This record gives sequence, C-alpha cells and structure tokens, in this order.
Amino acid sequence: MKYCMILGMRFEEVEAVTAIDLLRRAGVIVETYGVGSQWIEGRSRIVLQTDKVLKNEGDINPSDYGGILLPGGPGVEDLVNNDMVLKIVQKFFNMGKLVYAICAAPKILDRAGILKNKNYTCYPGTEIKEGKRLDDKVVIDGNIITSQGVGTSLEASIKLIEIIVSKEESLKQAERVLYGG
Repeated sequence: MKYCMILGMRFEEVEAVTAIDLLRRAGVIVETYGVGSQWIEGRSRIVLQTDKVLKNEGDINPSDYGGILLPGGPGVEDLVNNDMVLKIVQKFFNMGKLVYAICAAPKILDRAGILKNKNYTCYPGTEIKEGKRLDDKVVIDGNIITSQGVGTSLEASIKLIEIIVSKEESLKQAERVLYGG
C-alpha cells in the first residue's frame, strides 16, 4: 500500500502531517512530492523536506500508487493553476485510484474537472463550480474523499485508514491517538 502526497508552497501543515503520520502508523507508505523543490514551506512557515521533487508530469506514475493525497492551505491557489498537477490528479481519478482532498484542495479537483456530479465537502467559502457541496466533515463519493479542514483532519485520516487498510486498523489507530470521534 503506497500513496503519494503533493505539497506546494504554503500548504496547510496540520492537514498534511496528520495524514502522513496516521497512515504511516497504520503501515501505509506515503511518499511526499514537493512541487519544484524538496524543501517546501507551509502556511505557518514550517519547512518540510519531501521525499521527492515534482518537476515533470512523469515524475509521478499513478500505477505505482493506490491514490493521491492533497492537503489544503493558501498554496492551493498555485496548484489550481498548475497544469502538471491537474493532469496528475486527472490520471489518478481516471484510473479509479483514491483521490483525497481537504480544506481548499477540492478546488484542485474542480479545476481538474473531476467533481462534476460528485458530492464533496471543503473549507467554507472555497469557490467550487461543479459538484454538490455537503456540510459534512468527511464526504466519500466513489473514489473521491474530501474533508473540511484542520479541525477535521484527524477524522479524515482515520477514515482513510479504514478505506485503505481496514476498519479494525482504523479503530486501533483512533484508540492509540485518543480519538473518540
């Protein structure tokens, strides 16, 4: 079980690290890609060293992964306008791979054209043209999983473990981190 996460400058650190940490605790390999650099600074000026650098569309082969993870934050605006990122997201979706987006990141899915006729959730006020926004903490529609933001990142990560690994493992990890959701 291997998943990739794309990080652009000004990503939301809590959303990224919560998913990375909890999935890795559950035995899932999460490889991080920094757009244009291995050192990516988040919205709160915390700098993460990514596993790999994303410079070209071919740097990520969706066949190597079970899905793609997209944290939110103000940097989403840069990714929404990055054709390379949009094409990668489209490939994952078209191959039936899991596509996870939290906070403002569903805007990337919208721009990639994969939210049409889909239910989703996102950070309040995020402008999305397609799909139907639900006011739920986590929304699953086919292979798309969306969540609202920092405050829902723990619940969303536990749900990812349930989907990727098992319900039993998600309950085990929830207990270990004292999540009572």
